[in-house]
Amino acid sequence: MTKDATNIERKSEAGVASRRLAVEILIKVESAGAYANLALASAFKRKTLSERDRAFVTALVSGVLRHRIKIDERIAQLSSRKLESLPLFLKNALRLAVFQIEHMSDIPQSAIVDTCVKLVHLGGHQGQARFANALLRSYLRAQESFTDDEVLPINTEQLPSSYSMPMWLVERWLKAWGPDETKILLEHTQTIPELVLRTCEQAITPEGLQEILEGRGMKLRRGTLVPSCLLVEQRGPLRGPATKLPGYEEGLFVIQDEAAAFVSTVVDPRPGDLVIDLCAAPGGKSLHMAELMENKGRVIAVDSRPARLGLLHKSRQRLGLTNIETFVADARSFVTEAQADCVLLDAPCTGTGVINRRSDIRFRRDAPDLIQLTELQRQLLEHASTLVRSGGVLVYSTCSIEPEENEDNIKWFLQNHNDFHPLSLKQFVPEDLASEWSAKTKVDLDIGWLTLMPSRHGTSGFFVCRLAHK
Repeated sequence: MTKDATNIERKSEAGVASRRLAVEILIKVESAGAYANLALASAFKRKTLSERDRAFVTALVSGVLRHRIKIDERIAQLSSRKLESLPLFLKNALRLAVFQIEHMSDIPQSAIVDTCVKLVHLGGHQGQARFANALLRSYLRAQESFTDDEVLPINTEQLPSSYSMPMWLVERWLKAWGPDETKILLEHTQTIPELVLRTCEQAITPEGLQEILEGRGMKLRRGTLVPSCLLVEQRGPLRGPATKLPGYEEGLFVIQDEAAAFVSTVVDPRPGDLVIDLCAAPGGKSLHMAELMENKGRVIAVDSRPARLGLLHKSRQRLGLTNIETFVADARSFVTEAQADCVLLDAPCTGTGVINRRSDIRFRRDAPDLIQLTELQRQLLEHASTLVRSGGVLVYSTCSIEPEENEDNIKWFLQNHNDFHPLSLKQFVPEDLASEWSAKTKVDLDIGWLTLMPSRHGTSGFFVCRLAHK
């Protein structure tokens, strides 16, 4: 075998291995209910992959999840067997191939088909490989007959398929926001999220960090809502995991969504305060609040998941923060010896504001979950209120855009707690940004709460409310 032929063979083997890993992760998400981001992290710990292969596997998994409903419909149109009857390995290998055909135009379609057939043969048997080959060849022939619904006028019946979103959620959004805004929200769910670096201002200024990274070839812009956030527009030559970027190990920044960082600024903790962060893991907001407190006072981070709190331990050490304490406990019953100056409840929710960051949410949630989560959120709110001292602050947040989880909960809480009242958020939103928002939609920051909408505010979907204890 010639040297060139040997290299081609090695690349082919690596391609099959990467795709096999992606299929295994997709199976875990589908059959075992695994979280895609955690399944990816676990797989990368077990497998030695190059940074390029890790990025490729991540793109395959997130891409299939982002488009799975549409992919499944197209496979079903051409399959001689019902989709649900296909073995999991075969089904997910086909999904992987269709995603690549549709969204990875730099890979020759013939190579995609051949690699999928090899993959299915390894994971199944020759009969399944023949089935995969026949279906994908048919798919290539039928490609031109598939209409691209996303460029046509809005057809509400086609929205779930076009954007691979569950019908129940699309129907909710259509009722709440109307077809035009719903289409914008759905388009956002399909976008690849920007990488956001929140500057650790105890270590460096945002300007200083931007200068370092742009000096290495990156292109960044400052956050408009949280100026300490730097949004990455181009990575330049700095590829691979964001944790390998200059300054990460030195504790100059953390990776955190700008809307999530906004929540910590609304808490507005001061040096020396006692702060309780309920449902804290993986701890991004705890870290931010500890920094805002200049590493003075106490941040008590509470979560029921010890493994997730372990991530906070590592981050705390990397940033050199000594004012964070962690407790494994149920946030509905956790108590301290003294009431807190500030309590943050970042409640478990449907996550409908961050589907572009967590594509598997669309398959993890159903309409009944909203009822169950609302009940849990109210239990958590009820207990969180007992942890706030007189004159202290309670901040409630979610990464959902559903009213039941947000303003409806706050209205319910205020009806039952006349010892709390809302506080204006005006001081936390830059004046020029607030004016820009008001020009587009009615935004009243004085009511004490705000739903950030991807369709209106250019951020992830988040809700935040600031309440004072009389």
